[in-house]
Amino acid sequence: MKKLICFLIIVMLHSIIFSQNCSCEENFKWLKTTFEENDAGFSYVLAEKGENEYKNYNEKFTKKIKLISNNKDCAKTLSDWLSYFRSGHLSLKLIEEKNSVELTSSSEKPSIYNLHNNTLVLVIPSFEYSEKQSIDSLLLANHNKITSTENLIIDLRNNGGGSDESYYELIPFLYTNPIRTIGVELLSTKLNNKRLKDYIDNKSTTKANRIIATNYLQQLKNSLGEFVNLDSKRVHIKTLDTIYTYPKKIGVVINQDNGSTTEQFLLSAKQSKKVKLFGTTTAGVLDISNMYFVNSPCNEFELGYSISRSMRIPDMTIDNKGIPPDYYIDKSIPDKKWIEFVSKILTDN
Repeated sequence: MKKLICFLIIVMLHSIIFSQNCSCEENFKWLKTTFEENDAGFSYVLAEKGENEYKNYNEKFTKKIKLISNNKDCAKTLSDWLSYFRSGHLSLKLIEEKNSVELTSSSEKPSIYNLHNNTLVLVIPSFEYSEKQSIDSLLLANHNKITSTENLIIDLRNNGGGSDESYYELIPFLYTNPIRTIGVELLSTKLNNKRLKDYIDNKSTTKANRIIATNYLQQLKNSLGEFVNLDSKRVHIKTLDTIYTYPKKIGVVINQDNGSTTEQFLLSAKQSKKVKLFGTTTAGVLDISNMYFVNSPCNEFELGYSISRSMRIPDMTIDNKGIPPDYYIDKSIPDKKWIEFVSKILTDN
């Protein structure tokens, strides 16, 4: 019995020691394997850049990583390695630093104001799900004003995205014809599917959603290693019964810090006959999305990668390109004068 206890203690100590002493090389091997096997964008980038280039890239980093002895430098180097694949929907963080930062929602809230008698300005700093209620309430309270004013300017500058649900109530104000949205495919792997399993097991998940998710999970399990379109539709078409007379013209103000969900909104908004985009080209981080977060074996790092890819690929990619404006606003016009610039064009036209 004593020998058994001693053996268990040794095993426990070995486990503790190992969990505290993962080298940067070991963490890199975990990162590389996890990313290659599970990220929805990996195969696309590999096909685009070629295996030889990727091999040379890895050899360079392998040499660099051997010289690293602390987690902070390791985290930076691993993040640099990830940047090869895309600029958004990717992250690598030290867990101790992540936990030490208080997570707070944006202090900027959506707002609306009269610019002129015939022009309203709607400002939406974020589409984070936490802002959905504020956005919906603002639109509801100002519904009559918006639908009786000739011009609407929607200022989305620096809105980095969030949840698609946050902009749903905005769509009716700009709608003129059916809106087509291209669907996504999920990469089915055991790790990726755990995300859906966790959702099913979550006590807050409703019975109805649990049934739907269970069906989806079975589809994914039946197609391990493949991309799966869960609802079998490639294109979703949104049709509304009402087309508002006002606003007649809508200017959406964008810049280089718009990404993800904000870009998805723009793809929908651009289909309206009322809408024109003003500003600069967006960030271009939309094609590979739906992030999943996993910890390294020693719980030192958190990797955020993506499990879905848009079926717009390769015909209409947004990543690394962005969405260009209809009216480019050059640097000779300062930021504080952008709204007046947009207003003048809407009014003059």
